[in-house]
Amino acid sequence: MMENKSLRKDSLGLWAVIFFVVAAASPLTGIVGALPIAFMAGNGAGVPGVYVIAGLILLVFTFGFVAMSRHVVNAGAFYSYISVGLGRKLGIAGLSLALLAYTAIQLSVVAMFGFFAAQFCADHLGLTGPWWAFSAVMLVVVLGLGMGKVELGGRILGSLMLLEIGIALLTVLGVLLTKGVASLDFNSFTPKLALSGSMGIAMIFAISSFVGFEATAIYSEECKEPEKVIPRATILAVILISLFFATTSWGFVEMYGQDHVAQVAAKDPGRFVFNVANSVLGGWAVQLMSLLLVTSLFAATQAFHNTMSRYLFSIARDGFLWKKMARVHPRFHTPYVASIVQTGMMLVLLAGVSLAALDPLEGVFAWCSAIGTMSILSLQGLVSVAVLCFFLRNPHLSGSRWSTRGAPVLAALGMFGALYMVAAHLDVLSGSNSRTIFLLPYLVGGVALVGYGLAQYLSWFQPQKYAQLGKIVDSLG
Repeated sequence: MMENKSLRKDSLGLWAVIFFVVAAASPLTGIVGALPIAFMAGNGAGVPGVYVIAGLILLVFTFGFVAMSRHVVNAGAFYSYISVGLGRKLGIAGLSLALLAYTAIQLSVVAMFGFFAAQFCADHLGLTGPWWAFSAVMLVVVLGLGMGKVELGGRILGSLMLLEIGIALLTVLGVLLTKGVASLDFNSFTPKLALSGSMGIAMIFAISSFVGFEATAIYSEECKEPEKVIPRATILAVILISLFFATTSWGFVEMYGQDHVAQVAAKDPGRFVFNVANSVLGGWAVQLMSLLLVTSLFAATQAFHNTMSRYLFSIARDGFLWKKMARVHPRFHTPYVASIVQTGMMLVLLAGVSLAALDPLEGVFAWCSAIGTMSILSLQGLVSVAVLCFFLRNPHLSGSRWSTRGAPVLAALGMFGALYMVAAHLDVLSGSNSRTIFLLPYLVGGVALVGYGLAQYLSWFQPQKYAQLGKIVDSLG
């Protein structure tokens, strides 16, 4: 009997995919952790406008991305797109970047979860323990959900996401009611403020807030009508994330005024958002927000777990890694072996950072989030180039000139430009004073080169295995 190597089809609808993607962006974590730094180190009151600009840049990227998604339906997403558009060798280079990106991002979120979960349990439940123990327990729970029905995980993430977005928007509503409609202004969205000051630094944090939106294509094999759902989910995810961050950041500007918001954020960035919630809603909102910050990180970990397991599943099915990772659960049709393997990897990494006595925020989250952001931007740039090359080679395929020519070129310029800004301001993004942080771009580039070199090695010395790579992608593309 032939072993089933297909994920469950027609198990996810439009909103389930959106929930996975927006959960990966971890909206509440973004406004609590990154937004105050964007205010103080970026362009202050112009930050809301920068989120809109970042959303427009990524929206341009989605035109080419979704145009290609209609012709490549595969759980490998970026890896698959780069393989089809630029060849298998660059596809393996992209695969290496993707594995680095999602491993680093997941580890950063896991560490942050452990820190805030330990803090919350100590303050409210009297339960104390090392941060890494809370992280380890969470990883086991995430594994259980990752192996079960994918639609169940979607419902759980959707519920948690709605709660965290709800408390943030309720805080903004509280600000508006406190200040009064007559005093509101929208200067933050004007070019004068949005393009002022250290706009480049603000853009780094804005772009970073969208990390994970590209995961829509990873669920293409499990979607109902993927040729319709994936494009819609991707575009809606970008719009929703952009609107959320633009609206909430604008609300905080209105709270303190455009001349003072940066200074207030600089005084106590860690409590900035909590202080606003306490002022306009009361202490209960701070308590709820503290809990939802923990659940937000849990939801983000679940989303990245799903992303990573499907990457491992896809490349194992292509014959590049351990073939047993291409097995699907006999009942739920989820990539359960890949889920177990990647959870084991995360537990090993968690043990490593705990034995090294690294600080979960300054030593793990800061560095890993910087690595993940650079890797994702590199991938998005490569995908944009891959889309352009794919449609140039296949002019008979459907797609407007804007989606298949103009948008990919502009997106590639935007992504590589953003990558340069991130690399130039890694100290600000990571919050690290170490000069060693500026060696991270070489790590990212080195990993891509190792992937390319490995593909080259296989083409020379194991041509049969090299020929198998991407055959599923080729047949679908």
